[in-house]
Amino acid sequence: MNRFILALFCFSGFVSSAQIGFFLQPQVGVGSSGVIAHDNLKLGTYENEGGYKVSVYDWELGAGIRLNNWELSSGIHFLRSGYNEHTVSGYHFLIDTKTTQYYNHIALPVIAGYRFAMGKRFSITPGFGYEISYNISDEKTINQDGAVTQQKLTGSAFTSQYTSTSLWVIMRLRLGYRLNNMFCIFVSPEYYDMVSSMLPPGYNVAAFQYSRIFSLNAGLTWNPGKK
Repeated sequence: MNRFILALFCFSGFVSSAQIGFFLQPQVGVGSSGVIAHDNLKLGTYENEGGYKVSVYDWELGAGIRLNNWELSSGIHFLRSGYNEHTVSGYHFLIDTKTTQYYNHIALPVIAGYRFAMGKRFSITPGFGYEISYNISDEKTINQDGAVTQQKLTGSAFTSQYTSTSLWVIMRLRLGYRLNNMFCIFVSPEYYDMVSSMLPPGYNVAAFQYSRIFSLNAGLTWNPGKK
């Protein structure tokens, strides 16, 4: 009993001395996206299988809790991925096709980070986590031998060709500058790696498509409990 009371006393002392705080963290970013992909249903020769990058953007309304220097955050994250593809297909008559495709995702991230203070105002916070995205639509521009067409899939038309949810790994490195006790601005190089294929299992056993995003984000951390 005495040991239990001592352990409880020590734990209570730790909680009372710990710096616990809630924060809000909106951010926006721009970057580059591509895919690692293969689809052996396509015929002919390949110049590229989705390796070319496209410009993308994302935004996040984040919130989290801080325990001393540890942070755990989540929020609502909109991200856009995509790729450029150039294929030359056919045998007797070659068809030159250039495709630009974008995917739109709404995701729920869970990210853990640790804050390293660099003096009184600067800080570095590496973070790692996962997010589940709901894949909502795609937008495609196809240039086939000079004839340009545009397509957009939503709802059941989209989910009949692609998976409705995806799992991503997130890595980020936030560089912060404290304006005062309540507000901190930051920039953050970020990497998003899709680890579940965009193509459904019944599409083609040998086919896969994984999106990759590199972005540079900027945002604001607001600590409403501090003045």
